[in-house]
Amino acid sequence: MSPTRLVIRWSLTLLALLLTLAAMLVLVVQLLLGQTDRLTPRLEALLASRFEAAVVLGGIEGDLAGLDPRLQVADLDIKARPDLGDLPLLEMESAHLRLDTAASLRQGMPVVADARLSGITLHLYQAADRSWQWPAPAELPPELIPESEFDLSRLDFWVGVLLRQRAWVEDVRVVLHGRKGEAVLEAPRLLMVGDARSAHLEGEVHRRDRPGQAFQVVMEVVPGDQGLDDFGAALQADMPLASLIGLSSLLGYEDLVSVDEAEGQARLWGRWTRGRLADVRLEVEASRLVLNQQAPPPEAGAERGIVLEETVLQGQWLRDEAGEGWQAWLEGDARNATGSVDPTAGPPVPRYWHLQSRPDGWWLNASAFDLGALAAWRERLPLPEGLSRAVASLAPRGRVTALGLGRRDDQWRARVSATDVAVDPWQQAPGGGPLDIWVEADGTRGRVRFVDSADAELVFPEIFTAPLALEHASGRVDWVYDGPRSFVSGRQLAVGWQGAEIEGGFGLSIGGPGRGGFGLQLDFHDVDAVSRPLTDWLPMPLLRERVDSELAEWLAGGLAGRVPEGALRLHVPVSRSPQAVAARIAPALRLALEVRDGHLPFAPGWPAVDAVDGRLELEGERLTARVTRAESLGVQARDAVVRMADETLEVESPLTADVPALIRYLAAMPVDGTSMAADWQGDGQVTGRLALALPLAEAEALSLDISGEATLPRLVHAPTGLVIESLEGPLAWHQQGETGGLEGRLAGRLLGGPLEADIDTGGEGIAMSGTADVATLLDLGAPAGVKQVVSGRLPWQARLALGEGPPSLTLESALKGTAIALPAPLGKAADEIRPLRLSAELGETLRVSGRLGAQLGLRWREQGGGQGQVWLGGGGPTAWPVEPGWSVQAYLPRLALGDWVRQLSPLAGDLGAPGGGQGLARVTLDTDCLSVQARCLGSLIIDGRPVSGGWDLALDGTLLAGQVAYRERQAIPLDVSLSSLSLDGWLPGEATGSGELLDELETAPEPVPMPAWLGELPSGRLRVADIHWRARRLGPFTAYWRASPEQLVVDPVGLTLGQISAHGNLTWEATGHGASLTRARLALDGRDLGSALEALGQPVAVRSEETRVDSQLAWPGAPWQFALARSRGSLEVELRDGRFVNLESPSARVIGLLNVDNLLRRLTLDFSDITGRGTAFDRVSGAATLYGGVLETRGPVTIDGPATRFTLEGSVDLARRELDQRLGVTVPVSNNLPLAAVIAGAPVVGGALFIADKIFGDAIDRVTRIHYRVQGPWTSPRISLESAE
Repeated sequence: MSPTRLVIRWSLTLLALLLTLAAMLVLVVQLLLGQTDRLTPRLEALLASRFEAAVVLGGIEGDLAGLDPRLQVADLDIKARPDLGDLPLLEMESAHLRLDTAASLRQGMPVVADARLSGITLHLYQAADRSWQWPAPAELPPELIPESEFDLSRLDFWVGVLLRQRAWVEDVRVVLHGRKGEAVLEAPRLLMVGDARSAHLEGEVHRRDRPGQAFQVVMEVVPGDQGLDDFGAALQADMPLASLIGLSSLLGYEDLVSVDEAEGQARLWGRWTRGRLADVRLEVEASRLVLNQQAPPPEAGAERGIVLEETVLQGQWLRDEAGEGWQAWLEGDARNATGSVDPTAGPPVPRYWHLQSRPDGWWLNASAFDLGALAAWRERLPLPEGLSRAVASLAPRGRVTALGLGRRDDQWRARVSATDVAVDPWQQAPGGGPLDIWVEADGTRGRVRFVDSADAELVFPEIFTAPLALEHASGRVDWVYDGPRSFVSGRQLAVGWQGAEIEGGFGLSIGGPGRGGFGLQLDFHDVDAVSRPLTDWLPMPLLRERVDSELAEWLAGGLAGRVPEGALRLHVPVSRSPQAVAARIAPALRLALEVRDGHLPFAPGWPAVDAVDGRLELEGERLTARVTRAESLGVQARDAVVRMADETLEVESPLTADVPALIRYLAAMPVDGTSMAADWQGDGQVTGRLALALPLAEAEALSLDISGEATLPRLVHAPTGLVIESLEGPLAWHQQGETGGLEGRLAGRLLGGPLEADIDTGGEGIAMSGTADVATLLDLGAPAGVKQVVSGRLPWQARLALGEGPPSLTLESALKGTAIALPAPLGKAADEIRPLRLSAELGETLRVSGRLGAQLGLRWREQGGGQGQVWLGGGGPTAWPVEPGWSVQAYLPRLALGDWVRQLSPLAGDLGAPGGGQGLARVTLDTDCLSVQARCLGSLIIDGRPVSGGWDLALDGTLLAGQVAYRERQAIPLDVSLSSLSLDGWLPGEATGSGELLDELETAPEPVPMPAWLGELPSGRLRVADIHWRARRLGPFTAYWRASPEQLVVDPVGLTLGQISAHGNLTWEATGHGASLTRARLALDGRDLGSALEALGQPVAVRSEETRVDSQLAWPGAPWQFALARSRGSLEVELRDGRFVNLESPSARVIGLLNVDNLLRRLTLDFSDITGRGTAFDRVSGAATLYGGVLETRGPVTIDGPATRFTLEGSVDLARRELDQRLGVTVPVSNNLPLAAVIAGAPVVGGALFIADKIFGDAIDRVTRIHYRVQGPWTSPRISLESAE
């Protein structure tokens, strides 16, 4: 209820009270003023009857003031009847009034000249229709109730009546008892005063709960030429907007409009001319205005409702000159709008309004605003029924650029122009957007013309799964609401969708007691159902729920293709009546497609049909397709027929396929075992015919028959290289449900011999037989040298069993005609029979077992990660290993290493190739006798296991013991650590001749080249704690090596021999094709050199307290091919504090150059008391070079004795064992001893001189030097005097 109407209502109420009192006043006058007390009961009864309520009147008095009657009333109380709860209706404390008799007679209506009322309280109660009444049966007089529709003439009349009164009213209250609350409006004072020249009305009203916010009204009236009949007046009303907060909720109007926050002021001006309202203006300024919030916003959430800030509203209502029509303008603006309206979409309400009366109604035009606001305020606006229902159902979004609505000829009409409009689907009617639209609504009819505004979508509820993203769209949608029945239709629809062009329309009829329906007609071109799923193009929800769910699932299973042309016709009955559901009519669907590049999956797991060209028609539940061409993984079909009826898919077609296509198809079939077909390749062709039947509701009932003839010139098994040639024969595949099998009889050639195969995979399996050429068989991948080990022909039989249990393969052969060139127990002659049997269980886990004769066996299983065992000799294993991989166990009482090496030498290159041993879990080799050149070196046990990154070997036996570790990724991959090594079996025993070690050093074997496998030798280390040779102990020995294809470097290398430590390095390198060279740098350091000779089992020629020997040597061939005759190098020796031992052993002759003791005796200087233990020396030093078997000194070799100094220069021919040296001897001689005595060779004198020198020391101060020539064999050289000094 607007404030203006409230003011008018209160004014009319007061006027009614005044008139009622005036009537009472006239009655009092009639009954004489002195009899008023007697009239009180009658007045109470009269008012009670008039108001249908209980009336109590405290007192009444009356008198006359001249001709004007006066009346005083006290304590008037009107309540509802007691049976209704004594609800208060009207209360008045006192009233004093005087009726202007003369003015009343002149104006023709009661005119109160002086009225004073106080303590008036009026109670109003809200009815269900939101009107304000007294509770029945009590009722206000009809003239006191404002009518719901005001017209201008009635408004002018009552304003004229009001202006003629003069009254003061104090302490007035109106109590509004709403259905949801109670509001009390209080007016401390209402004043209506004036005279013949003007009138003044003034009042102030406020709510009791908001006493500081008052509604103030002031009105000035000036009589016209005809007095108050054509008065002129000006009205001004001011109201704080905060006084409206919560009022609608208290009064029960919150569903229409609710003012939840308001800060600002409203002002209203009105102007009357010639007794008529001519102009009304309104101005509102609000810093904040919150409407329709309904509930406080959440603490962290956005505000609800409509929030306007810095709002300015201006309006004007203006009557035309004739007084029959009017116009109104309204302009509003808000700086910001938030809440439930998106501020970026446009203003939530129009900024400009124009309302105009017309002879047949009225019309409103409004400027642009957000379409979502129209949906939110549709119930607050007087929209046409058709538009209001459409807005409620479609929930439109977008921007209204122009709005026109009004009422003409008793019908609501509207015109709307909008952009970027989107709507929700409504029942079966489509939704979508954004679109640019023009809406026309007349009563219950309407139409929309639309065109897309970019990125539009179209949504068909219950028809298409996802919204249709449109490239362009245009068309027209009409609707008609005929009572309970509604009609919606789409015409001239044209859209671009996913690259296709679609034209057509739709119609929807719903509501009412009868049956409605939805119809869709679409013609489309250039549909691409290859890059997009077919389900994006078809009404899948409708197919699943209303047509055929099995058909829908089949269409959704990957069916695809390109459709140059197609058509869709659809009719879906729609009814909300339960009776209609019982007599439901099935939807009608017709789909016709020209298909290119089609993709047709026909059964789960089976290869689909591709490259389909033809025509497909679907009508109801029946599908028919004529396929001009198609293929599946290369299998070609021509002129095929596809039918679907009674939920069964049937396909009939001739087939042709080459071998690659057939193999691809077989490998892809969802049948156990057919995946192995992918391992085959070949040439040739298979022709046949296909017949398929597939019930959609029972895919396991598939029936498939493919029969044909195979002509295959060549068929190759790719993993093994196995080649089958000239393979021919009939083949047929029969599939019934999940059971299928291949049948046929084929003949051809395999491995250089005949092959026959009887195929019945559904029965006994596959039986094969043939004869293979062993060389051809070995060409499949065996090492090249195996052909020198195994040769001949191999007859065989095999059977692949495919029964109810797991498949199994058995292969047997007597090896008749096959020769194996290996040592016993594996070798055999060609005519010898030795049974070979291999069995394999091809179930979920593979198990293989086999035997070759009685010595070799193997078995394998996939359990435990895959475990296999191979054994040679001895009994087979009794238990499976713990670890996965292959375990190899071999026991040979005597292992003739040379025989095995000779027989397996053709395989050496292949066996040394990397990758050998992959999958091995353990290797064990046990022999009681490792035999080399018919000599038993000793027993040996090798036990090896793979570890992370390499292998560990445990070695044991009489030959050697220790550990070998191999780690591929470490800096030194190979580490050999031996606790003991016996050389007795490798090196010859005690010699029967006289050469011993020297004889071996003189041997000159033919140099060998570096082997090719040496480059693959990993770097490593060898450590031997004890070396045993001829009951002697050597060591420890240490060597580090690294290898490349061109050289082997051992650096450092060290060996302990008695008290001597030998250390240095050795290099073996290639020097050209078929040649190699060894270079060594060795040094001997330590104490007694004789201890090293003793450790080597050689005669001791020298003893020393300190030894240092440096050598550099080089010789052709391998390191073990050292020979004096072909070696070259240098030697430096220094010995201290030792003696030369008198030796006659042949091996000592190699040091004849240093056998000074022997030379002195030959000089007849025989000092037995001194030389009995050998010739002593203080220091021996010298250097020599070795070349071509000749050792030649480099400078003199010096031997410093206690009293004598010797020097040796010359050479030793090690090959011929001859000396060519010059010996110098320095001896002390006294001054009185003639030199001739020494020269003459008097041994006694010379010996005396030597003893004297030792006794007297410095007394003999002159030294004499003698030179001898030593030549000839070193066993008996010729010594001659050369000179003396």
